[in-house]
Amino acid sequence: MPASPWPGILLRLALLLVAASLFGLLIDRPALVLAGALAGYSAFQLIQLHRLERHLRTGAGTPPAGGIWGEIVRRYRRVQRRSRKRKRRLSALIREFQQSTAAMPDGTVVLSRELRIIWFNAAAERLLALRPAADIGQHLLHLLRVPAVIDYVQAGDYEAAITVEAPHRNGLMLSLQLVPYGQDQRLLIARDVTELHRLDRVRRDFVANASHELRTPLTVFGGYLEGLLADATERDDPLRGPLQAMHEQSARMATLVDQLLTLSRLDEQADPGQFEPVDVPALLRRLQAQAERLADHPLQIVLEVDDALWLRGIASDLHSVAANLINNAVKYTAADGCVRIVWQRVPEGAELAVSDTGPGIAPEHLPRLTERFYRVDAGRARPEGGTGLGLAIVKHALQRHHGELRIESTPGKGSRFSAIFPPAGLRVPALDDA
Repeated sequence: MPASPWPGILLRLALLLVAASLFGLLIDRPALVLAGALAGYSAFQLIQLHRLERHLRTGAGTPPAGGIWGEIVRRYRRVQRRSRKRKRRLSALIREFQQSTAAMPDGTVVLSRELRIIWFNAAAERLLALRPAADIGQHLLHLLRVPAVIDYVQAGDYEAAITVEAPHRNGLMLSLQLVPYGQDQRLLIARDVTELHRLDRVRRDFVANASHELRTPLTVFGGYLEGLLADATERDDPLRGPLQAMHEQSARMATLVDQLLTLSRLDEQADPGQFEPVDVPALLRRLQAQAERLADHPLQIVLEVDDALWLRGIASDLHSVAANLINNAVKYTAADGCVRIVWQRVPEGAELAVSDTGPGIAPEHLPRLTERFYRVDAGRARPEGGTGLGLAIVKHALQRHHGELRIESTPGKGSRFSAIFPPAGLRVPALDDA
């Protein structure tokens, strides 16, 4: 670390003042000489300051080379050198970033805090129809006038990507995601998912068509089996056992086909025009009575509802949500257990909560319960088993209503499944009809 110039400066100033004082004493004018010395010293420093300012401002002239002013010049030049090195490093990093992102197949758009475009790569130019000369500095939403993108940006939740059709090219499907970085800046990632979207459509169409084609033969097959089983039961035929097993499996296959068709329908985006006021309390009372009739073991089903709380939605979807949650609770609750159904207001909107006193679910299974065909271990499964599609149907139906499913479970103590609906869908008939 260089030595401080201040000791030398102070020493020279002290020597100047001592010499001026002695000279003033010799001529019997100490105050006048001392004042003149200080004025000369101040004038010298002002001249040095002027030279430094002129040199820093225009680069002309010779900067001071000695004393405190020379030290300031040296330190300023060191700072300049470090700043130039830092700029060169930053420029190199920016060039590497631009070269790497330019080579990416995904579109990348750098956005400012105000969502104005700072830079984009060639893939973004192709996928989003951006123009390098005209679109730099433009607001993102001025160029992507898509309602889903506007809602996504305004919501501020960027954890998941959204899929939209490109506004400039029919059939081009894009996955868009905003990634926050730096000081409140954004990075827009655009990915071409047209082929994935097409394959998903093919998969959905195949499942829907196959399920539809299977429904008729399964209905015929089940009808004949039902008749044969009734005849074998009357005659105490030894084939009654195999026929009973075949009838149960055909019924299970018919249920599976119905649930696949339901999932195929739920995969489509809901039209808000389909929403209508749904009397959820009446729906839950019907499902409670149905569960009490169909339960094959004694248990208590408790219902607590807010009769004034209705919901705007699709009645068939809400029926699927409630029926699957209630049927699962009944299925996995042992004899003399309790199933509690609650429909109430909560801070997030409205909640349909179904609790049971069943065996519970281990924590490692909870994140995967809504996956299609996912089955928990045999300790929870009943002998006849399920399809593994019930909670997938619940999840998809809730997504169409902008809701979410929450699951709480403790092994050995039971489970609680909560369907949360946002406030926008709530309806109070007494107020709405007034």
